[in-house]
Amino acid sequence: HNLANLYVARGEPDLAEEYYRRAIAIDDLFIPAKMNLAVLYNSQGRNAEAEELMRGVLEDYPENHDAQYSLALLLVETGRAAEALPWLERAANGMPGRTRIRYNLGLLQQQVGQLPEAEASLRAVIDLEPGNLDYLYALADHYAKRGDFRRALAVVEQMIETNPAAPIGGEMKAALGQAIAQGGGD
Repeated sequence: HNLANLYVARGEPDLAEEYYRRAIAIDDLFIPAKMNLAVLYNSQGRNAEAEELMRGVLEDYPENHDAQYSLALLLVETGRAAEALPWLERAANGMPGRTRIRYNLGLLQQQVGQLPEAEASLRAVIDLEPGNLDYLYALADHYAKRGDFRRALAVVEQMIETNPAAPIGGEMKAALGQAIAQGGGD
């Protein structure tokens, strides 16, 4: 397994695949080798093989939240957002401290039209990381896309306060101020 990781780092995917397969042959239940091989397949566009490996891990270990998360990302990447949603929900609920997972869940919930759930997910990550620029931007954008410019502006103010050097805050504030001045939004 470690040799395979070394070959990945050196840009030698064929050798990496060989050594991941050797590690799996030694211990068919060794999850890191299977998941790393799946990631390697995904990086090569071999998504069906990657998905098969991930689903195999989840058959053996249905509560493996990292595998749930990886499978969800792969499904989204291959255009199957609705199919990805329950996997991402399980991963987010199983690893509540990993805010990036809940953030991705919020974005996916937006994509599939679960807007109240998306707002709740994005607010949850901001509660855990109140100064995270990506999370604040996502929530402000969520409100702005729905025409709720005043709520978006409140989030942008938090964004500016916690990330004063980031130009996006000022840019969003100006755009939202203009939209409000033109009578838009709630």
